[in-house]
Amino acid sequence: MRDGGANTSGAERRLWTREFVLLTGIQTFDLFTYNMITPVIAKYALAQGATLAWAGVVASVFAFVALVARPGSGFLSDRLGRKRIVMVSIAVACATQVGYAFATTLAALVALRAVHGFFYALFGTAISALALDAIPQERRSEGMGWFGTSYVFANALGPAFGVLVSDRFGFAAMFLAGAGVAAAAFALGLFVRVRGNAAAARPDNGAPSDPARSPASETPWHTPAETKPRGIAAFVSVKSLPLALAACCYLTIWSIIATYIVLVGDERGVVGISAFFVVNSLTLLVSRPFAGRRADRRGLSAVFYPSAVFEAAAVVLVAFSQQLWLFLAAAACKALGSGTVTPSIQARCGQLEPPERSGVAMSTYLLGTDVGYALGPIIGGVVSGAFGFTAMFLAGLPILAVGVAVYTTWAHAEKKRGASR
Repeated sequence: MRDGGANTSGAERRLWTREFVLLTGIQTFDLFTYNMITPVIAKYALAQGATLAWAGVVASVFAFVALVARPGSGFLSDRLGRKRIVMVSIAVACATQVGYAFATTLAALVALRAVHGFFYALFGTAISALALDAIPQERRSEGMGWFGTSYVFANALGPAFGVLVSDRFGFAAMFLAGAGVAAAAFALGLFVRVRGNAAAARPDNGAPSDPARSPASETPWHTPAETKPRGIAAFVSVKSLPLALAACCYLTIWSIIATYIVLVGDERGVVGISAFFVVNSLTLLVSRPFAGRRADRRGLSAVFYPSAVFEAAAVVLVAFSQQLWLFLAAAACKALGSGTVTPSIQARCGQLEPPERSGVAMSTYLLGTDVGYALGPIIGGVVSGAFGFTAMFLAGLPILAVGVAVYTTWAHAEKKRGASR
């Protein structure tokens, strides 16, 4: 039995629906505004009179607040309505960027970053759950692969645009431009149609009216009291935790590489090392949808284990490369590693929970990625300080081994459960 491949015996349902296109556009715009700000926010704080230490606080408070907010974000999106959370979060993002433009004190800037980070966490969970709801069950890994291309465009274009506008027209103009992009995302959100809760989506005989799709809920979910998860299970998908941990390992490796690759390039005298990110993004754009389709048809393991091989190759190449073309080969391998498998992991997390808890499943997965992004630079700094850059990158191999071990244990348990049914 497959470890998560959906039944594809029936005709494949349409992926590129009106709602899926709109949701992908909304996420692209929102991530674009986030990536516009990221490379210049510390510089802006310094221009406002902050010390280097406080500029670091301004840059990092966003991520720390988002990390704290993530566990509750799925609970809130499932209970309050996913579209409602998305629209409120976009409106707050627009307002905070206007606030950045006119902030006159460091305290105001820190407060705005904290508010923005909180609603960024809510947005990411709710928009992912909405996208998952809009994708046919048998094409979820492929769909999340396409949905994830929004990160590619935003990461490739957002920082360059933010730096260009701030250098040419000033910080205020850049923040106001970001607010305009956020307003465009809000406008797109007005056209997203959602259905009611699970009960409303069923006909009178109680059978689901559309078994291949879970409804994209704007109406809050009402789970019978006797079946409501209690305690930590109300906020975290215990079923998704092993997959979230596997994703955490992949993203820890990525954050080590992304944080230190430019420094390593400079140390080794490699000119043009920034092309690493271009090659990585282009490979992601091409490979993600195909990997998702493979996961839908043959199960998650058919993507996971090849991705682990590419990930290991990327780690070794980055650790020892002295020439640009080898770094670019590592960038392609990295995309074929974590870049191909993480959307499929995200889709599988959504399948492990009933529709009324897909928000919790998404927040659990995203919590794993958040932890990975947070741990990577810390691990990299400690290891490189003690043993050098080569050892720092090679530290990704035991981290990857942990992820593979966790996934293999989970997949074996899933196979045994499937055989016993």
